[in-house]
Amino acid sequence: MKDLKLRSISSIFYVLIMLSALIHPISFMIVMYLSAIIVLAEYGKVLRKDPEHLDFLKRWNQDHTPFMSTEFFPILMVTALGLLPLGNVIYYIIILYLIFYPFLLLFLISKRKFYGYFTSKAWPIFLLTLPLILLVSSTSLNIDFKKFQMYMIAYLVLIWGIDSAGYFIGLKFGKKKLYESVSPKKTIEGVYGSIIFTLIFGFYLGQFFQIDSLLAIVSSLMMCFFAIMGDLIQSKIKRQLKVKDFGNWIKGHGGLFDRLDSIIFSFPFFLLIIIIFENVS
Repeated sequence: MKDLKLRSISSIFYVLIMLSALIHPISFMIVMYLSAIIVLAEYGKVLRKDPEHLDFLKRWNQDHTPFMSTEFFPILMVTALGLLPLGNVIYYIIILYLIFYPFLLLFLISKRKFYGYFTSKAWPIFLLTLPLILLVSSTSLNIDFKKFQMYMIAYLVLIWGIDSAGYFIGLKFGKKKLYESVSPKKTIEGVYGSIIFTLIFGFYLGQFFQIDSLLAIVSSLMMCFFAIMGDLIQSKIKRQLKVKDFGNWIKGHGGLFDRLDSIIFSFPFFLLIIIIFENVS
């Protein structure tokens, strides 16, 4: 009960900050940029304390080059690209992410470690960098900001609803584990709860935006799939890095990466959907 109360209070502040950021394109960019820096710093902090990663750096004489082995280079990429008005370049970043996404899914289902003698534990941080760049630079898309606000609010409500429905239904009725070796607390019943919420949300989303209900439901279900996959991928990363959370400053949630995992791994697909919708309509 205490954990639920802390989780709820933290969620309220988090939601207020995210929604407040949508007041203006610049405020949204700044909040997303700061969020990206925190997420990458959380990952880098874990790497700098990881004995196996430090051994890897010593083995390859990289103990004095943290620039390429922790979060510093990804932060430079987010700063250099995310804060620029990228425009059509965003399309190429989305395509690049789509190319790499199957490797994330293979990483999720594989029972093998994602690191070894020749591979560093740092490589997943580079796959985080692409969607973080998109988050920061998304307002530079050739879409009216008022429209972007509505799309973004709908997307955030959907993601939060998927997470919340999955959490509460799983807490109340969860018995069968979805993928116990990766995420012991996630249940099949929780996923059903997320899907039911998504179907209802998708129907009303179609009514609100006055678009075909089937299109709205299918798009929402796609976001549900990618949000759940993002949660599992992040859990797999934590398992192999041997950490419970990437931080402890968001009570009941862990770090910001633990809170934003569903958004980070699904956001490129959300952008792709609204780009297609805008061009088709």
